[in-house]
Amino acid sequence: MTESATASSSAESNRLVVGALVFNAALFCVAAFVFYTTGSQLVLAQGSDSLLDIGVGVILALSIRVGRMPRDKNHPYGHDRAEPIGALVAAVLAGVLAFEVFRSAVQALITGELATLDASIAWILGGKLVFKFAIMLLILPASRRSRSSALEALKTDTRNDLVACASSLVGFGIARAGFVQADAVLALPVAFYIGKNGFDLARENLRYLMGEAPDSKVIEELVRLGTAIAGVIELGALKAHYVGPILHVEVDIQIKDINSAADAHDISVAVQRALEAHELVGKVFVHVDVLEP
Repeated sequence: MTESATASSSAESNRLVVGALVFNAALFCVAAFVFYTTGSQLVLAQGSDSLLDIGVGVILALSIRVGRMPRDKNHPYGHDRAEPIGALVAAVLAGVLAFEVFRSAVQALITGELATLDASIAWILGGKLVFKFAIMLLILPASRRSRSSALEALKTDTRNDLVACASSLVGFGIARAGFVQADAVLALPVAFYIGKNGFDLARENLRYLMGEAPDSKVIEELVRLGTAIAGVIELGALKAHYVGPILHVEVDIQIKDINSAADAHDISVAVQRALEAHELVGKVFVHVDVLEP
């Protein structure tokens, strides 16, 4: 992955994250007003989820900005870990909010507190569902072009929001039909999805921060790219691990005994460029072993 491609991907991710942040802030304000007037646990759950979205948006926007900073003396390989760190912080926030929504819904069930089933609840739930669907339509093609962990976090959050919002609309309809406690009962799965969102964010980004190796299919693809270079007899050890959302790869190549060091250098550079062209790879280190005739 080239630096220009990475910069373009970060700019696109930043536009989507900031755009979603603005709309989530507007949704939260509307949800807060509707909850104040109706006391609906579903609206509280959705408002809390919008608050989570705002926190996630701010954190991810900042992490993208830090991640785009150039290499410096203290960060010779750049700041690519910034986005996974931001996503991990967002995961902690998700867990806190999931607990709060769950606690509030359970309390409403125990005390028998009933919400006002005002039509404004349906409007805010329906509006949020339409908004999240529109955001998902923008994210899906961008995520196929980008390896941004911030954008992947936003996609996971939006997908879970769609399911949670649809569940809330069902709960509102059941409550209006007569089972008024459905408002609080179906707030519980909303809390589950908020928590699941946090868990998914943590699991996905911990692998980046811990330097986890990619799956075997990626390794096999990298081996295939390396052995396809003319002059390479065989690839020895190939090690790859995540540094942020990109891979650093170290590989040993075996070549025949040749006449000049320049030829060996050209082969190693060709292998390096072939592997770095892979969408997941950021940096490749090549070691050359010359086989004696």
